[in-house]
Amino acid sequence: MSLNVERGLPVTRVISRMTLQQILAQAVGQDVIMNESNVVDFKDDGNKVTVMLESGQSYEGDLLVGADGIWSKVRKNLFGHTDAVYSGYTCYTGIADFVPADIETVGYRVFLGHKQYFVSSDVGGGKMQWYAFYKEDAGGVDLPSGKKQRLFEIFKGWCDNVIDLITATEEEAILRRDIYDRTPQFNWGQGRVTLLGDSIHAMQPNLGQGGCMAIEDSYELALKLDKEWYKSVKSGTPVDVVSSLRSYETARKLRVAVIHGLARMAAIMAATYKAYLGVGLGPLSASNQLQRWFEDDDALERALRGSKWYLLPLETDASRPICLKERKTSHVNRISERHAHIRYKDGAFFVTDLGSEHGTWITDNEGRRHRVPPNFPTRFHPSYVIEFGTDKRQCIGLSNDHTSNAAQIKPDAAVLQAA
Repeated sequence: MSLNVERGLPVTRVISRMTLQQILAQAVGQDVIMNESNVVDFKDDGNKVTVMLESGQSYEGDLLVGADGIWSKVRKNLFGHTDAVYSGYTCYTGIADFVPADIETVGYRVFLGHKQYFVSSDVGGGKMQWYAFYKEDAGGVDLPSGKKQRLFEIFKGWCDNVIDLITATEEEAILRRDIYDRTPQFNWGQGRVTLLGDSIHAMQPNLGQGGCMAIEDSYELALKLDKEWYKSVKSGTPVDVVSSLRSYETARKLRVAVIHGLARMAAIMAATYKAYLGVGLGPLSASNQLQRWFEDDDALERALRGSKWYLLPLETDASRPICLKERKTSHVNRISERHAHIRYKDGAFFVTDLGSEHGTWITDNEGRRHRVPPNFPTRFHPSYVIEFGTDKRQCIGLSNDHTSNAAQIKPDAAVLQAA
C-alpha cells in the first residue's frame, strides 16, 4: 500500500470473499436471509411476481432479481436452457495462514507456466488466498483427501512461493471447480424479472471481476429503483418497476461486455504463456488472433515483420544490443576466432556455427538444449536461448559489422527480443 502512495497510484485492498459475505449478511440482517431455499419457478402476472421454492413454499413481491449464479434457474425459466462455455481449465482454490517474507512490498503474485498458472493474494489477517489453474477436461474428480497431493504433482518443481503456500493450506480448505463462463446476451430480463451477476454474465476469474461486477450491478439496480421511488413520491404515481429494470440493464450491458471480453483475453494470455509473452504485439484485432500468435511462433514472426530485432544478454547490461535487422548478417567473435553468425532471411532468423571449438547451443521453449551442427544454418525463434561456447562464464564480443563498437557481455548466453 505504501508503494502505491509513493508512486501516486490508487490504494487497493483485497478482501476474502467469505469475509465480504459475512459483512454484507450482517448489514442486511440474518433474519431476512433464507438459506437452502432454492427458487425452482416463478410467475409474473404484470402486477407482482410469485416465486415457488424447492420446499413447496411460495412468496410474492414487486419484482424478482435472479442472482442465483452461473447455473441460474431464474435465467433458465426466462430464456430456456443454454450451455455454459468451458474454459478448458479446472481451478483449485484455498486460503491459508501464511505470511510471505516480503509481504510489505508484494501483496499479489501471478506465476505463469505452460498450460497452468498460479495466483496468490494477501487478504489480511495473516492469510493468503490462492488459485491454481490447470488445463484438462471438465468433470475430473480427485481421490478422497487427494487435492493437496495432486497440487504437489501438478506444480512439482515450481518456486518456493507456490509450494510453501500449498503446503501451508489444510486439505479441507482446498476447493476444486471447473471454470465456465457465459457469453453476454442482449436481453437480461422480462417484465418484473431481471438478472444480476453470474446469472447473466458469468466470466472467467482471471481479472478477479466476477464478484465485482455483481456488486456494481447491485449498486446500479438500487440507484434506478431509488430514483423511480422518489419520482413516484413526488408525482403521486405508482412506481414503474418495469422501466426501472430495463434502465438498469441498459446501463450495465456495455461495461459488463467489455470486462467479460478482457477476462477471456487475460485467460488466453495466462494459459498460453511462453517466454516471449512480453514482446510487443501491436494492435489486437481479435482474441483468436492473439491466441494464434501465442501458439504459433511463425504467426508471431509474420505479424512482426518490419519490426527491429535485437540480440540481448540474458543477465547483464543490455544497453548496447545488436540490431539484427539493420543488416543481413551479425557476427559473433572472440569465443573462437570466428564463432558464428546470425542471418535474417525471408522473415526468419538462422544461426550458423562456423566450426567453433566449443560450439553454439540452442535451448527451445520446452527446455530442450542441443548443439548447432557446424556450417549449417539452424532456424531459431524469438523465445529461444542461444549460447556461444562452453558453459564457463567468459566475455564474448558481438558485432554489427563495426567491430570497434563490439559489446562485451557476460555470461555467454543471449536471447532475441522484439522492439
